[in-house]
Amino acid sequence: MSATASLARPRGVKEKPFPPPPAHWISLARDRWVRYPIGDAGVRRLQELLATPPRVRMPCMLIYGVSGAGKSMLLEKFQRDHAPPDERRSGRRMIVAAELPPVPLLSSLYAEIIRSMNADVSPTTRLHELECTAINMLAHAAPRMLLIDEIHNLLSCSARDQRAALNAIKYLANKLRVSIVAAGTYEALHVMRSDPQIASRFEQHELPVWTESQELRRFIAGYLSLLPIKKAVVEIDKRFVEYLLELSDGVTGRIIEVLRRAAYQAIADKSKKVGLPQLQIVGARMPAVIGRRS
Repeated sequence: MSATASLARPRGVKEKPFPPPPAHWISLARDRWVRYPIGDAGVRRLQELLATPPRVRMPCMLIYGVSGAGKSMLLEKFQRDHAPPDERRSGRRMIVAAELPPVPLLSSLYAEIIRSMNADVSPTTRLHELECTAINMLAHAAPRMLLIDEIHNLLSCSARDQRAALNAIKYLANKLRVSIVAAGTYEALHVMRSDPQIASRFEQHELPVWTESQELRRFIAGYLSLLPIKKAVVEIDKRFVEYLLELSDGVTGRIIEVLRRAAYQAIADKSKKVGLPQLQIVGARMPAVIGRRS
């Protein structure tokens, strides 16, 4: 009998679908913002930029760190906190957020800005039409801030296209008199430093990886306190922290994923506590989390 035949389902027997994840896993899987000093400093500075009145040279900011450091989470939290309830009806936007595509030609930058304001873009639209549409829509929306995530994608295009995109960013800041906040990996630093005017205008805010510290212990305790388990954590001792760092490489997003899975394990084994035994089980089951920083 062939392998294919042996795997065939008998006639009249219906294949049972996989059961959905349990409710507590869905609850654990939700994003949660945990306050910590560097993240709080970034949010405070974003608030200052948002409150800056229009002027000739608007202050701008680059938020950078390794992949998973929490850049996008910080920007999303900031947007949620500063979204006026009536902006959909009025067409006005306090903040316009776009993500730089993997091949960030100048046309694709304008197209993403247009899409971020819920407008369709035809693939045959010419560059000057995209530019005019994007600027007109931004002028109507009158944002106080323009967020551009994944700015490091500029490295995937030619030096000429990089310069064109950076010039467009400067042009938008000058013409619309808005603060522009870019976010990306450490490679974004190389992109921004390639243009002296961009480098002088964009202040830098790094989200570094974690090391063993009291701040990290408070971050762990703060995250676990938000999870739907009654006794979230045992003592966060040095062994606990060191093993968590070993699994996550100190990257914020990976730390949260390990803790989330450890909390799920705590529910599964009915201990209701997240301790070193739960971390060890998680570490044995998720090799994808273990790796070098990127």
